[in-house]
Amino acid sequence: MLLKKIVLRKDDDFAQAISAWANGRNIDVELFDGKANLYDIIDSLVILQEDHNVSKEIRELEDAVEKIHKPTHSIDVNGTMNASVASLRFWLENNKPQSVLFVGEGKLPQSTRFTQYLDKLAEVI
Repeated sequence: MLLKKIVLRKDDDFAQAISAWANGRNIDVELFDGKANLYDIIDSLVILQEDHNVSKEIRELEDAVEKIHKPTHSIDVNGTMNASVASLRFWLENNKPQSVLFVGEGKLPQSTRFTQYLDKLAEVI
């Protein structure tokens, strides 16, 4: 399995959707509790977005992760589905992350493309 553990930062609609998806595929999920340094817990970052709309908070998080030389990857769920899924699979194969921080806007789970993306991703990881 290419995806071992997903870390989520807060308990919002995005985190609940990712958690439900991951639990159905036997992928460990950890909700960051703030007891340790986030950057010590994760070894990479995946940003899920729609039409390249990302909050300033997520951009700053991406910059911080890149500054400590941990790999990041951004996926636009409205892009070409097969290319987006293949891109993440390729990134996971190359970086072999053990603990991936997944972030996205709280409203993203309302998008049918988000659900379709996760379903398609489940087929290849």
